[in-house]
Amino acid sequence: MILLGSAATGLLAGNTELVNVVIGETGAQVGGAIPAVAAMLIGLWDTFRKEKK
Repeated sequence: MILLGSAATGLLAGNTELVNVVIGETGAQVGGAIPAVAAMLIGLWDTFRKEKK
């Protein structure tokens, strides 16, 4: 649910770049509209999937 909320917030906040990659001393950070939509879709799939037991 946190993943879905953060993706929705990023899209509603006016994130207009498709993909933004920043590489710094602490590692790489990926942002933009495409990663936000991908995170939202992965969150939805993880929320509603049916696990086989």
